[in-house]
Amino acid sequence: MKKGILFIGHGSRLNHNKEVIEAQAEALKERTGVPVWTAYNETTEPPVDSAVEIMVGSGIEEIIAIPFFIASGLHITRDIPRKLGIPEGSPGGKTTVAGKDVTIHMEQPFGEDPNLTDILEERIAEVCGKGEPSIVVIGHGSRLGYNKEVVKTNAERLSERGYSNVYYGFNEFNSPSIEDAMYDAVKSGADEIAVLPMFIASGAHLAEEIPEKLGIPMNSGGGVSVLYGREVKIHYAIPVGNDPRLVDVLVKKLEKYGI
Repeated sequence: MKKGILFIGHGSRLNHNKEVIEAQAEALKERTGVPVWTAYNETTEPPVDSAVEIMVGSGIEEIIAIPFFIASGLHITRDIPRKLGIPEGSPGGKTTVAGKDVTIHMEQPFGEDPNLTDILEERIAEVCGKGEPSIVVIGHGSRLGYNKEVVKTNAERLSERGYSNVYYGFNEFNSPSIEDAMYDAVKSGADEIAVLPMFIASGAHLAEEIPEKLGIPMNSGGGVSVLYGREVKIHYAIPVGNDPRLVDVLVKKLEKYGI
C-alpha cells in the first residue's frame, strides 16, 4: 500500500503554529523520503478531514497520522480520531474515504521522550548563560491528566540532572497554576527565574496571557517583575517545537511502519 504521513498541528489564530508545523513537516519529508501533508485540528487551514481526502485522492492507501503535540488530551483522544474516521482513543483502524478503503495509524505525542528534557536544559543555558536561576516549567493544561504528567515528568528530570528549585505550573485546567508555581519560587528566595514553556509554538497563550501572569511585557523574552512584594528577574524562553531533534524522535516512531 502507498504510504503517506499526515503531520497534525493544533492550529492558532496567530501564524506561529503553522510556521513551526510546516518547517518540521518539511524536515520529516527530507529525512524519510515519504510524502508528508500537514493539517490542523482547529482554526488553521487545512483541517484534518480535508487533508485526509486530499491524501486519498492522490493515491495514498495507508496514512500515518502524527500529532505534533506535547501531550495527549481531548484533541488526541477524541477530536482528531473523529476527523480521521477511526474510533476515539484508538491507535488506528480501517476507514472509508471517498469510497476507498484506507488504513490509518494514529501516533501519540512526543512529550515523554528524554530529548525534550535535553531541549529544556538548553533553553536554560540560552536565556541565563551560566547563572543558576530557579526554574518554572509551564504547560498548557488539560481536562485529562496527560499534560500534567508530561510537564511534571520533565520538571522532575531537570531536578535529577542537578537543577535546584524546579517548579511547574499550568495556564489552565490543572493545578498548580502558573501563579502558584511563581509564588513558590519567589517565596523560596528566588531573585532570578527561568520560565520554560512546554509549548509547540508561540500563540495567544504565550504571547499575551502568560506574560501578563508573569508581570513581563507581551511578546518579550522577560524582564524585571514585581511579584509577591519582591523584584524578580524573569527569563522567558522560547517554545520547544522548532528544535530539529524532535524530528529524530518522529523518525524513530515511524520505524515500526517500515519508514
